[in-house]
Amino acid sequence: MSIGADDVRKLAELSRIEFSDAEVVKLQGEIDSILSYIDTIRKVEMPEGVAASPHLALENVMREDENPHETGMYTDALMNQAPRKDGNYLKVKKILP
Repeated sequence: MSIGADDVRKLAELSRIEFSDAEVVKLQGEIDSILSYIDTIRKVEMPEGVAASPHLALENVMREDENPHETGMYTDALMNQAPRKDGNYLKVKKILP
């Protein structure tokens, strides 16, 4: 599988990252190498009786939420620790354009 310069530019755009033309060419080679390695891993045959992904057999154990605290019980204490607030809202720095 080969990735083109346009594919790298599209990935960069989706990631909101800017690359020079030289960086795009370098990343093409790196991504091709990564995809080739993944393809090699996919071709490995597992011995019989060995799970390909042993972590998939793990199970998440959740407890019942038996004694939840009263709604808003900690709101005032938490809001008093906030450095900037506007009424019942925390004020944070804008990070999106």
